Amino acid sequence: MKVRIHAIALATTFVSPLHGLDWASVWRQPASIKTVNMEAVPLVASDDGKGWARVPLHLGTYGAFVHMPTGSTNGIADIEVTGSGYLMLACNYDYQGNASGDWQKDVWDASRFQAKGWRRMKPGELGGRLVKGDNREQIVFVKRVKEGDRLRIRCNKHDPPFPILVAPPSPQQASAAGR
Repeated sequence: MKVRIHAIALATTFVSPLHGLDWASVWRQPASIKTVNMEAVPLVASDDGKGWARVPLHLGTYGAFVHMPTGSTNGIADIEVTGSGYLMLACNYDYQGNASGDWQKDVWDASRFQAKGWRRMKPGELGGRLVKGDNREQIVFVKRVKEGDRLRIRCNKHDPPFPILVAPPSPQQASAAGR
């Protein structure tokens, strides 16, 4: 009986970090990025149909910013990673138009994200669901990206994937968190 208890204790000690997101690490180590025709704005819920109808608790708690289109993106997020750290992408796979333009061959579905090292986050990990102002629920993926990475990602015909970064901690917050 004692051996079994020790085995269970060992199994819980070495649980992979992929089974749950360490928000403190994401907060302490956000990536830095540049995007094409997108700019960072605070990720907050509003009644604006072009904004966000619902924002999960943890994205609000950690002061998230979302990159929103400022011009034409053709449904693509062009991202250059200028500093290593955690990056989240919000994607919607609802119907956004017919297949004309052959755009579907470039879509990153959940299996392609996973094959490229991204992890799909569950609403429970986020503290709720992320819903755009047009009532399109988003699926959020996360990955620790490296400086120099260049990403060109499409999830749908019109809406690009929306890069999300948490606000880096202030010097006072970092000191209090032991960073």
